[in-house]
Amino acid sequence: MKLYVTLIFTAVGIAFTLGYFALFIQGSNVATQEETMEITAIKTDFQRRVAPQSIVNFNSLYFSPEQFKLLDPANTLPEPGTDNSILYSTTKKCFKGFTKLINTENFEKVWVWEEFRCGGRSYLPASFFTDPPYMHPSGKSFAYLAFNLKKGGYDEKSWVKNHLSYFHTMELKKLRSNIGELGGIYSILERLDEDALSDLAKGQGTILTRDFLFARLRYPKIFNILEYRIYLRDDLDNFLESSPYSLQTYKVSRSCFYKDGELCWNYNVRHIFRMANTSTLGVFVGLFIMIVVSIRLLLVKIKGQRLEDDRRRLALQVLTHEFRTPITSMLLTIERLNKRYDGMDEETQEAFLRLSSEVYRMQRLTETSRNYLKAQQSKDLINFNFETVDSVNMYFEELLGGYDERLGDDFKVKYLETDCELNTDTYWVAICVKNLVENALTHGLKPINVELSWKEEQLYVEVSDLGECDFDNLEELTREFVKGNKSSGTGLGLNIVKKVVKEMEGQMLFNPKPTSFTISFKNQKLGENNG
Repeated sequence: MKLYVTLIFTAVGIAFTLGYFALFIQGSNVATQEETMEITAIKTDFQRRVAPQSIVNFNSLYFSPEQFKLLDPANTLPEPGTDNSILYSTTKKCFKGFTKLINTENFEKVWVWEEFRCGGRSYLPASFFTDPPYMHPSGKSFAYLAFNLKKGGYDEKSWVKNHLSYFHTMELKKLRSNIGELGGIYSILERLDEDALSDLAKGQGTILTRDFLFARLRYPKIFNILEYRIYLRDDLDNFLESSPYSLQTYKVSRSCFYKDGELCWNYNVRHIFRMANTSTLGVFVGLFIMIVVSIRLLLVKIKGQRLEDDRRRLALQVLTHEFRTPITSMLLTIERLNKRYDGMDEETQEAFLRLSSEVYRMQRLTETSRNYLKAQQSKDLINFNFETVDSVNMYFEELLGGYDERLGDDFKVKYLETDCELNTDTYWVAICVKNLVENALTHGLKPINVELSWKEEQLYVEVSDLGECDFDNLEELTREFVKGNKSSGTGLGLNIVKKVVKEMEGQMLFNPKPTSFTISFKNQKLGENNG
């Protein structure tokens, strides 16, 4: 018990130590003024030392508010009423559901496109792609629809490159897979995900992606200029290696030491360990020692438990072996006496039968112990041999008949009103019932009552007397070697009953005043064996 207490306190100590270290690593979630100034200095130093990949003025690329919509992923959603089953970049389903598009913006351009794709006209006006609107109600740009239609030369590489500013940025990735590198700023835009493009359309101050860092140049609001310095992400990571910080995109669900617009600054792991002082290292050493001690104690306990199991098994082996010789001798003697059975008087015959019964009981016990020793790999505590009892009442008449003759009116049995059969191990049932009866005879007050009942495919056996028990609960009463004040036994009987009933999937109930024990036995399936 002391060893288990030690292990419990050690585990609690490890838990507190880990909690302390977790709090140390997390530290404060608010940057101090000095740390904020340090981060600002790092940003300034980065822009001074590292050359941007490019500087892009998006107003020069997307010069009108209408064209600027080609940056925003939200504009790729189909307009309400659009039939999503129609591919407007093919010649199929021409003019189908067209009446729903009449109220769309600049319906004339939609009509012209419908005529062109369906063969109603052979060419498109020169300004068709350069004049707004640039997006078809289906959520695709007119330039992209023309490219996919592969008609009129609009799928040629030279035409596509001259009209890249009229494709939606979400379509650039698909263009690259068809015509190769797009070149310039479009090679950067096609590598941005939807979130980054959305931030770009909103004019966020800084945008961090897997490949790039966009840092917006600030101009007076009156000019409304959207211009960014674009840095490679590899250059940024290499620069931050010499600093104590790491940089990620800000997310609400993630802890952030210092929020800088859409970016989040945190201390890197190397700096956290560098901040660890002597006391923290002491905590680490103490934690390591506690873990080693816990493992050592656990191994010692396991080894001790195995040694104790080996001792018990050896004791059982010796007892089983030594019992076999005298039991065999007694059986031979009983066989010789049995030949003279007819010459015995009635009292001697009764004593002889009782003696024979006890000797055969000892033989069965020895065989059971031997079978247990063989079943070392079994996951169950007891190996049962289930068989069918055709009549429960007849079985208990034979089992308890000796008590009837010996005790008379001080021993009463109430049998089942409706007799039935039971599939069980008769040997272990007898062990349990006789233990309870003997316990009542030794510690209780007569009369002793045994009552049988049958409920929900289970046999219940209640053994009661008029005495009062010294214990209040079954757990304490059924511990190994626990005995009452007046007991002279080993203190193992009720413990054995409890374990056997549990292994047979039954229940054991107890009432101290007056004393009564109720055990139940499940009606096992034929052929079932818990061994």
